Amino acid sequence: MWIAQAYRTCALAAFALAAALVVPSARAGDGCAGPWPVAETSRVFLDVSRNDREVPARLFHPGIAAGAGGQPVAGCAFPIVAFGHGFTIPETRYRWLALALAAQGFVVALPATETGLSPSHGALAGDLAFLPRALVRDPAFASVAGTPHAIGGHSMGGGAALLAVASAPRAGALFALAPAETNPSAIAAAASIRAPALLVTGSRDCVTPTAQHAGPMFAALATPPAHRLLFDIAGGSHCQFSDGWFTCTLGESACGGAASIPAADQHAQVLAELLPMLVERLRVDALFLDDFGN
Repeated sequence: MWIAQAYRTCALAAFALAAALVVPSARAGDGCAGPWPVAETSRVFLDVSRNDREVPARLFHPGIAAGAGGQPVAGCAFPIVAFGHGFTIPETRYRWLALALAAQGFVVALPATETGLSPSHGALAGDLAFLPRALVRDPAFASVAGTPHAIGGHSMGGGAALLAVASAPRAGALFALAPAETNPSAIAAAASIRAPALLVTGSRDCVTPTAQHAGPMFAALATPPAHRLLFDIAGGSHCQFSDGWFTCTLGESACGGAASIPAADQHAQVLAELLPMLVERLRVDALFLDDFGN
């Protein structure tokens, strides 16, 4: 299993320092080591393969300086992470995750699509699969975005992430936070996924209970056992995987779910598992491609 296991015995208060120490240079010796200032911008990409579908996305990336509109750092191979939002939750409610990943050398793309009351899970999955390809073709990011990439998501976006990886087998890693079953079925799609996978759940999640959602997905994965992990956060809730949103809170209240730990603790536990997994799997792409036959 990936080096995240070493983190479980560490105090959460020491996480930020530990993460900074384990993240290697994107290209050793050329000044590409983090942590980085994080720049944030918004773009609209056009997917010509899907009838010129417009895919607006919020982007977070290592920059020359922090803040909106910052420029990417040229000459460094930063892997891409595409992350899908939960049902009706704006992509902005995942800034905590995007900021943490971008500071450690990842280009993070959050699609702002399928946010209404009747979303298409398949369309969101298509957007997640498309954004890494769009970024490497974009003049502003082509020189900095490395491959392979990771695809992740929360709730509906977590299920869509499984659909996306099933359709884009060159993804270097999959991660899903409290993933929800989708239409088409993420559980069925899991059977065709061999990428390293991290599924994170909360023990107090009544919106997507593990037994009906993440559990069957994890069991169906074709990923070798040594390269997959289902990690449950004691006291974690469904909505605390985001920065919160009223529709999520309403749904959680209706089924009686409530976190017994602070959101900051839940976020820190996610990062303690996720960051080392992404570092290991996205930085050593040649070994990954050999192992998994992509």
